[in-house]
Amino acid sequence: MSGAQISVVVRGVVADQAPEELDTAEALLQQDNAEVMRVLSYKNKDSELGFGLGEVAVLVTPLVWLVLQQFAQELAGASARTATSRLAALWNRLRGRQSETVAALPPLKDAHYDKLYNIVKERAREAGMDTKAAENLAASVISHIARNQ
Repeated sequence: MSGAQISVVVRGVVADQAPEELDTAEALLQQDNAEVMRVLSYKNKDSELGFGLGEVAVLVTPLVWLVLQQFAQELAGASARTATSRLAALWNRLRGRQSETVAALPPLKDAHYDKLYNIVKERAREAGMDTKAAENLAASVISHIARNQ
């Protein structure tokens, strides 16, 4: 049984917290998970000019998507800690392969909600959001997950 779809949560959070990003988020959400992760993880070192979009505004869409994807992967990894899966993951890392993307979070327990709230808040603060905005973003993420589980 799976929990909330990551794309549904991202769409809801963006609509609530950053409606100005909704068109961009919708275009991004038309892609499959692997493509979204490739786009959001892309870093073009040749185009850096000493400042970046992150210094202008914190973009909610990539922040929420990447946090949820990482959190889902961690939970999936925690539930599949066999010697074979660890060996396969090591082999893929050595060969430079990306880890698998996931479309949905597993069903969450209360402790998971608390941990995820803190991760979202911390990442938002690291990205430059003020404390209140980071708390509102984290609360919105948790609310949308709970509604869609």
